[in-house]
Amino acid sequence: MTYSNDRELLLHQGDLRQIVRMFEVYCANPSHFHHVKKERLLSRAVFFIVGFFCVVFSVNQYKISMEGVESRECNDALADCDGIPFNDTLIPPFYNYLQDFTVTRRYDISLCLIPKVMSTIGTAALCYIDNPEAFKSANRTISNEMYAERFCERNEMKSYEMVKYNLKRNFENIIVVRDPFDRFISGFTEKCVKYVAEDLCHGCGRDLHCFIRKEYRRLKRISMLFPVYTLADTHFAPQTWFCDMKNTLKDSTLIRYSNSGMERVRMVDDIMKVFSKRKVAEEDMRAVQKELSKGKTIHSTAGSSLRQHYERLIREDSAIRRAIVRMYYYDFLLFGYSM
Repeated sequence: MTYSNDRELLLHQGDLRQIVRMFEVYCANPSHFHHVKKERLLSRAVFFIVGFFCVVFSVNQYKISMEGVESRECNDALADCDGIPFNDTLIPPFYNYLQDFTVTRRYDISLCLIPKVMSTIGTAALCYIDNPEAFKSANRTISNEMYAERFCERNEMKSYEMVKYNLKRNFENIIVVRDPFDRFISGFTEKCVKYVAEDLCHGCGRDLHCFIRKEYRRLKRISMLFPVYTLADTHFAPQTWFCDMKNTLKDSTLIRYSNSGMERVRMVDDIMKVFSKRKVAEEDMRAVQKELSKGKTIHSTAGSSLRQHYERLIREDSAIRRAIVRMYYYDFLLFGYSM
């Protein structure tokens, strides 16, 4: 089953008919040409007409090129896509989508912020060690921080170059990564199911098949054209699209995220090793360790009945699992997670 809006192109320019109407309104209004010399009027008219037809030509060329692409690619992530090489159905890695970091200048540590991968609590942890007294005086708690009201927003940077400029040369960059299946389920349960009334997921609501189809196509288009930053796109983009990983991964400390059990303990221990290396005060390390060891945060979906329902659905539906692999194949491959 397909959905009518699945075929819509990702194009920032306005609708072609709207452009035409704007052109007609402009030309029909004499006030636009009042007290303008004849020579200047002629040159402006020529410039405007040429520009208009360039826009029309670009829109048409875009549509033609996309029709050509669509004839050669897998348009439905849930389908078999017979006759199309498997590699051609994959979302490519290392697209330079978003670069967001939080830093502590006190200890020269930066943390790559990836949505649904400890970004909020990680921001709070670095904020705390940067200035514990200010954090505590503001009645903040690491495990209860809300991203929209975070205490250390000024410690965030929008590119790796900014991080390098603001920290010492031997700074430590941390990248926390998450099992792609786990991250997808967490994102879908929170953004598409829990907040279904807010319509954050391309009009699909709780329909998992609809959302996978649409998000897969959107990620395909984004990788070929230009970035689009809807809430759904940023939360479901591949992890390799963040923090300029093509250039930063090799020089970063990679830590695996986990919600519970011994894997959670191992994750916290790995973070503490970095803190210890950077000479973070023992008292502050213990405070962060205690908060991170709590497991579930205010944003967590772990253990909920809704999450368990979608975990079972994905586990039992091979088409859904294959689609998620197509979306995040290189996350699985580069970070060593089982497909």
